[in-house]
Amino acid sequence: MKKVLFTATVDSHILAFHIPFLKYFKDKGYAVHVATNGKEKIPYCDKKHVISFERNPLKIKNLKAIKHLKKVLEKEEYDLIHTNTPMGSVITRLAVKKLKKEKRPRVIYMAHGLHFYKGANLKNWLLFYPVEKYLSKFTDTLILINKEDYNLTKRKFKKCKNIEYVPGVGIDEDKFKTKLSCEEKEQLRKTLGLSMNDFIMIYPAELNKNKNQTMLIKAMESLVKKYSNIHLLLPGEDSFHGFHKKEVKKRNLEKNIHFLGFRKDIPNLLKITDLAVATSKREGLPVNIMEAMTEGLPIVATNVRGHKDLIENGKNGFLVELNDVKQMQEKIEILYSKKEIYKQMQEENKKRSKQYKLEIIIDKMKEIYEKKQKVLHLLASNSFSGAENVICTIIEATKDDYDHFYCSPNGQIKEKLKEKKIPFCALKKLNHREVLKKIKEIKPDIIHAHDNKATVIASFFHKKARIISHIHGNNKIMNSKNLKTIVFNHCTKKIEKMIWVSDSSLKEYYFYNNVKEKSIVLYNIVNQKDILEKVNLYPVKEKYDLIFLGRLAYPKNPERFIELVKLIKERKKNIKVAIVGTGTEQEQINTMISRYNLEKNIIMYGFQSNPYPILNAAKILVMTSIYEGTPMCALEAQTLGKPIIATPVDGLKKIIKNNVNGYLSNENEEICHKILEYLEDDVKMNQIQKNVKKEFEKYNDLQKYMKTIEECYEVKK
Repeated sequence: MKKVLFTATVDSHILAFHIPFLKYFKDKGYAVHVATNGKEKIPYCDKKHVISFERNPLKIKNLKAIKHLKKVLEKEEYDLIHTNTPMGSVITRLAVKKLKKEKRPRVIYMAHGLHFYKGANLKNWLLFYPVEKYLSKFTDTLILINKEDYNLTKRKFKKCKNIEYVPGVGIDEDKFKTKLSCEEKEQLRKTLGLSMNDFIMIYPAELNKNKNQTMLIKAMESLVKKYSNIHLLLPGEDSFHGFHKKEVKKRNLEKNIHFLGFRKDIPNLLKITDLAVATSKREGLPVNIMEAMTEGLPIVATNVRGHKDLIENGKNGFLVELNDVKQMQEKIEILYSKKEIYKQMQEENKKRSKQYKLEIIIDKMKEIYEKKQKVLHLLASNSFSGAENVICTIIEATKDDYDHFYCSPNGQIKEKLKEKKIPFCALKKLNHREVLKKIKEIKPDIIHAHDNKATVIASFFHKKARIISHIHGNNKIMNSKNLKTIVFNHCTKKIEKMIWVSDSSLKEYYFYNNVKEKSIVLYNIVNQKDILEKVNLYPVKEKYDLIFLGRLAYPKNPERFIELVKLIKERKKNIKVAIVGTGTEQEQINTMISRYNLEKNIIMYGFQSNPYPILNAAKILVMTSIYEGTPMCALEAQTLGKPIIATPVDGLKKIIKNNVNGYLSNENEEICHKILEYLEDDVKMNQIQKNVKKEFEKYNDLQKYMKTIEECYEVKK
């Protein structure tokens, strides 16, 4: 069962803002855990962890909280952490940072209003900005709920993998569906000592320095002198030790300003209210304003972050400068006296409030929660290779679970990737600067490097992504100590997992002991369905006895193949041969064909993006390689039931069983004899073809292969 952990400094934060998201994970079958400095019962929570989070960053208990939370994370092994509140998120991310990289869960931090903002004091910038910027490296998704914070972090937090804007935590419309009759409204007003003729303003907020209720109290002093029926409701806990009550008493405003304490009936209070006001010095995206908009109340609020996201001055309310008491008073008077403006703002807020509905926010959060990991396939080779077929197979099989990207100097795979709608970057040559720029742009979670050079390039990003090195060939240069092998070996220290396509390609690696713990052997496979679909895309009228498929260059050894064709022709003059491929030795091959008078026997097809119709038209695939990993052409031939006669290179020993589904030999005479035996004995050829398909099914297990790949990809993030 997957696990999710919600963290915050106190229970009240989770209870106020995150219950719908706990329910979402519970409905998805997750085990839902909560970690706070509190012991309240929380709905949809399977397990509660009490951690000594402290709001004051200088409290020593926060160090204990980091150690305690780290132990919890190690024990529970969460898949996802959604962290909240400034200190709750700092402690959470520091605890995650202390985990081994492969054990780290995906971390989402929802900032309900950063402490550094336009107008914030220098202390906040010096204390909170560097901490948040540093910890953004360990944040997989940073969620901001106002545009000012979002734009700032987008510009400054370049090391954060993903930054999202979500307009608040959502307003649950169900809370506002209950309608109060005129009698019920009158009764509720009476319980507060108010009449139906009174003009009521409301500011639901904790009584504290930031919420700045003092500004309202000063404005009320002037307003009450003009309009004795103006009243202000202040529901909210008092965290300022009675300061505001003393201010009200000092100004003789006890009859017009009503301290209601903590209330659970804010929706009903809004229904008997005429105007919403707010005088905060800073906000994230204030729920009290959004709730007032839902009830269609005009708003007068200070021109600060958070308020500016919700209020368009003169459209759905008024923005006044911070601590400008006179301006606050004037805007309230306009809405008190000018009914036409009041009604226009009422209607505007009813319209605008719909974008903050809980169901819309939940849909947005679902996209973030279910965001796929990005896998960048990096291939540094500039020649067409079997690696590209493997890449396409991996992408096809895992596209529902991962977002795939591809970067290579080779554009020949482009059409295949276009079909699968995979973002593709083709470079004319291996331009390291362009590749590095592309990786920084994509910000992948995983870099799947498909050759030696790609592994070296990817290793520079080991702190930002998980690196999988996939060596598709049996690269002889790695079997001796040389500069390239030494450089590659140094880079493997930063690689999390290494995939080799044959036993010897791993064991013959010069620094085998250095990598064996992180290495697995995974023979290549092919997507049979894809091959069979392409076989009939175009007809091939000619039938061939033999086919050579691959690069016309070392280590495929095409010259030896031509020599074999010459020997076979001497015994069977009407032999027909197809050669599919290009390479540096192509001109030399043409010269040999002419020298041996093989022009009528051999057809040169050059490079073919879809070689399968030609392969299907041939009887036997002949391979004369000097070394191989797991040759893709051999797997493709066996998909179509073609026996393989080849040199006994490492990658074929696992696939070919002599006289069962093909034959391996180093001797030209023996190879020629076996080719003629198969071609001239139809009964034997039919039996071999049946065997080919049986043996092929044993090791070409796509499901098993993909399971192994996903295990390499699998990480908590």
